[in-house]
Amino acid sequence: MTNPLLNHIDKVYYMMMDPGETGFITFEYKKQLLEAKWRIDECLEKASTYAGESEWITERKTEMALNKISRSG
Repeated sequence: MTNPLLNHIDKVYYMMMDPGETGFITFEYKKQLLEAKWRIDECLEKASTYAGESEWITERKTEMALNKISRSG
């Protein structure tokens, strides 16, 4: 299943990392990502906790760590 929010974040990230753009432009993209991060943090602070949530988070963190290890070697 695709996540449109993640797709948009990736798009902004790639625009931020564009070596053909100036720092004035790429900083605007970074600001967008920071604003989104802070807003997401606010939303998650108010969210309920669900059955199976901690297990899912643990599994996801493990997946991300393994992916990071596999990309570094």
